[in-house]
Parts: sequence; C-alpha cells; structure tokens
Amino acid sequence: MKFAVVILACVAVASAQIKSALPYNVPAAKVVADSRNAEIVKFSNEMNPDGSYSYFYETNNGIAAQEQGVPQDFGGNPPLKPVVAQGSFSYTAPEGVPIEVRYVADGNGFRPEGNAIPTAPPVPPQIARALAYTATARYESSRN
Repeated sequence: MKFAVVILACVAVASAQIKSALPYNVPAAKVVADSRNAEIVKFSNEMNPDGSYSYFYETNNGIAAQEQGVPQDFGGNPPLKPVVAQGSFSYTAPEGVPIEVRYVADGNGFRPEGNAIPTAPPVPPQIARALAYTATARYESSRN
C-alpha cells in the first residue's frame, strides 16, 4: 500500500496528457513471495534526450507498474514544459483481491481509474429534480 501511495505521489507531480496508447499491458500478477524478499523479475527504464521517458517493472510478489511521460510545451514566458504522464500499477491486496489502477497526469490534474478507486453514489432523484428546478428558476429570474 505504501508503494502505491509513493507511485501516486510521484505521478501527481507530473502534469500533462499523452495521446498515444499504453505500450505495456500490466496485468495483476499472482503473489508468490513475501514482500520483504521480493525480487524484480522484469525491468526496463528508458530516458530520452527530449525529456520523454518510460519504465516498467514486475516483481515476483505480484507488484507490477509502468509509466510513460512526455514533456509538452505550453509556451509562455518563461516557457512552461510540464511532463504529461500515464501509466498503471497492480498488486494483490492482503485480502487476496487483485488491485489495478491506471492513471493520467496532465493539464487536467491526476486522474486515476481502477477497481480500488472509490466512486460516488448516484444522485438521488429528489436531488436531481431540485437541481433542475433551481437551474430553471435562475434562468427565469435572469430573463426578467
């Protein structure tokens, strides 16, 4: 869990959008070892002169992660070139549930998606009607 928080914090610093598809498909791996004795079984790290990068790794205890980042020029004075990043990570929770999170960090902020990310409940019909009424009442009062 700490690992997931560290990865999320690192990615949240990045801020931009990658328009290409994810080159790596990182499935949730099975837990086969104690996390204190985890070994890296796959690893790649590529840093390019233009500032773009990509990395991925997988451990024998079921943790896998990958990310790509590209600097994007937003202009300005001084020039603003934040990194647009996207990636994913997966692990098996202590309860045995596979967790997979995909994310994008760009000009719109950090946007994670996955089975471990809580979602808001639907808006109750009474609240939806009240909001629609309020919007209509505002429109009517602004016309008069």
